[in-house]
Amino acid sequence: MGIFQVRTITILSFLLWNCGLSGQSDLPKWAQERFKTFQKDYSRGTFITPSFLQADFSGDKKADLAILIERKSDQKKGILILFAQSDKSFIVGSGNTLDAAGDDFKWADTWEVFTEKETYETTFTNEGDVAGGREIKLERPAISLWQEEGSGGLIYFNGRKFVWIHQGD
Repeated sequence: MGIFQVRTITILSFLLWNCGLSGQSDLPKWAQERFKTFQKDYSRGTFITPSFLQADFSGDKKADLAILIERKSDQKKGILILFAQSDKSFIVGSGNTLDAAGDDFKWADTWEVFTEKETYETTFTNEGDVAGGREIKLERPAISLWQEEGSGGLIYFNGRKFVWIHQGD
């Protein structure tokens, strides 16, 4: 790469950052303010695109946010979920274990909002073998988190807390 290309990339990166096309300024204003309380320990994650999802995860008819984050102390990846209608926030991953999904979502490479009203959860034996599946009814959107060449699941708010609904092997 020549010096001209390096300078061009540097200038473009600076312009994108300062124009709000990078960093946290792409978040709604309310979320930018709320994210400030987490900035000491977490940075915005860039390990999946897009960097945040918006849906009514809480079921209160207001669009909440799920934001990719990375814990600064050990680079563990996860998701910060901010409810729009209240000051509630949740961190899954980034050192906070979410059932079989673990405490570091470095394995994930794709995510999206899941809006179906029912899904299937993979069930396992005590030895860890696949036992089958069971149908689950969903009352609100979930976050679908997957490894492209593997399995994944849904991060779903059950009315009290976020739970992992495992899908695939």
